[in-house]
Amino acid sequence: MFPATINANPRAASGPARRTRRGAGCVGCLTLVVLLLLVVGAGWIFGVQPYIHTMAQTQIDNAMEQSVQQIPPQAAQLPAGSTIPVQESTLTNMIVLNLAPSDPIKQPAVSITPQGVRLDFQIATPIGTMSNAIAGVPKTVNGQLQMSNVTVEGPVGLVMSPADFTTLLNKHFAEAQTRLQHQIKSVQLKDHEMDLVLG
Repeated sequence: MFPATINANPRAASGPARRTRRGAGCVGCLTLVVLLLLVVGAGWIFGVQPYIHTMAQTQIDNAMEQSVQQIPPQAAQLPAGSTIPVQESTLTNMIVLNLAPSDPIKQPAVSITPQGVRLDFQIATPIGTMSNAIAGVPKTVNGQLQMSNVTVEGPVGLVMSPADFTTLLNKHFAEAQTRLQHQIKSVQLKDHEMDLVLG
């Protein structure tokens, strides 16, 4: 009988050792992350964003619509050349009074300076309250009051663009002028006040 032999290196008998492919796991993880980002992005663009956009636009549209309805009918009887002073506190109160306690828009505050008009507000979300602002410069174009140079700050900019807000504001400016039954000759911005000169 032959003596038993002990192989000290069992891998040597089975051929060269296989190399493990560590890079394959990283590529797989990276691919998974990219796919998840694509799915989340598509969900935001096609699902969540349009829903939130519609909700925000409806809230702001309703508040502005009700504010326009508060313009007294006597304003139509003012003679051409009259100046209507609009205080920032008046605009703030009109917005506040037209928001329900359950509305996600909170603490609206309008400020008027010679450089423009700004609306700061909070949006209540499940993860906390977020600060936002809309700013612009009112001007007259062919007797119509319009908002120009609109900027949006904060998370609301993810769901509504400056163009969206410009369209919304100009729509309600036109409705307000219909109630006034006057063209707007000029707009003068002061600290805390905007003066509309009727045509």
